Amino acid sequence: MEIGASTACFYPLETEKALKEVCGLGFKSAEIFMNSPCELEEGFVNELKNIALDSPTEIVSVHPFSSFLESSCIFGDYQRRFNDFIGIYEKTCHAAAMLGAKVVVIHGAVAKPKIPIPDERYFERFKMLVDIGKREGVTVCQENVNRFKSESIEFCKKMRDALGSDFHMVFDIKQTVRASQDTFAFLEEFKNEIAHVHISDNSQYGDCLPPGKGTFDFSRLFSILESANYKGKYVIEIYSGNLDVAEELKESKAFLKDYE
Repeated sequence: MEIGASTACFYPLETEKALKEVCGLGFKSAEIFMNSPCELEEGFVNELKNIALDSPTEIVSVHPFSSFLESSCIFGDYQRRFNDFIGIYEKTCHAAAMLGAKVVVIHGAVAKPKIPIPDERYFERFKMLVDIGKREGVTVCQENVNRFKSESIEFCKKMRDALGSDFHMVFDIKQTVRASQDTFAFLEEFKNEIAHVHISDNSQYGDCLPPGKGTFDFSRLFSILESANYKGKYVIEIYSGNLDVAEELKESKAFLKDYE
């Protein structure tokens, strides 16, 4: 088992600086959260690649900056808008391949858009994203996200039925808590489809705490995924807020070492 960290932990620090922070803390794997269209250009991607190689740190996943656009621009009903924006995902998957990442993380559509999005269209468009990823040798995954369609176990089951072997998930602990879902029921249901995990802690005082600062049962999490022969990575994803993020990640890394 290997624990990594996401550059998102340091947002709004610039992506390349955030990656240097993650690498400098000694994490051997990292997720890169892209934050701007220019960060998908090959010159910038090569800069990120060199930062990781110098550490060395393995880039295991990439998160597109465009999550907030997906309801209307990828899954919406205006075909021309989809045609114009799909290129972002082609560039994202290409960037992931350049970085050696195997996973691209998708939020998808919000649960209650102003104009309803039929499930059939959602699954059809997501399959297009999956196919883009396949051409680059990366796996496009649905993340469970609070207030998005994917917050629901039942929706994700329908998606799995529609996509079959093309359905893969990024599982995020804090998102199940925020969506008032049963974290371990979610894990048990999709343990064979989970390709990547975002970890954080939680307690009565918060739902996005650094690992070791809450009451979450990490032993149970690891046990469930080990029973499914999970081969993916565990990446810490917390939000900076008023935290000393570097110090918190250092402490979380030490806390999680006992589980490795």
